[in-house]
Amino acid sequence: MKTSHAVLGLAAAGAIGAVQIAHRGRHHRQCLDIAVAHIHQDYLTHLTGNPHLAALWVPEALDPEEEDLTPEQYVELLNANQQIAAVGLRHRLGIARGPRLSYMAEYLMGREHCRKYWARFGSFREQEASGDKPGEEFHEVMNAAYRSRQKDKPADA
Repeated sequence: MKTSHAVLGLAAAGAIGAVQIAHRGRHHRQCLDIAVAHIHQDYLTHLTGNPHLAALWVPEALDPEEEDLTPEQYVELLNANQQIAAVGLRHRLGIARGPRLSYMAEYLMGREHCRKYWARFGSFREQEASGDKPGEEFHEVMNAAYRSRQKDKPADA
């Protein structure tokens, strides 16, 4: 066997090994994302099913002109968070990208409770996504869908 063939074979084996390591790393991150999302979804389901526990987590209004949320209103927002987080996981895993993600975002923002959630917590989610490219992309698409729905509302609404 010529030396050049041996070197070429070793280079190919090294490249295949590097690709496999990168694939395993990506798969491991995806498994972690799924596990964390599962915990989050379970907790939100627990809170939405137990409004007396959700009441313990109702945030105070940040804006003096904003009213404090009732526990029932907060449970509705938790439900919106649950739906938005599920779409966010689909995006992070590569299942919902481009036009499909835009469609899902528009669909969610077509729901009043999702718009209320985004109005109240969208800036928090933006801070949470800072420095995380998939998170920033997701927030940008959701925010565009929210702004699009805001334009559709009559001026006196």
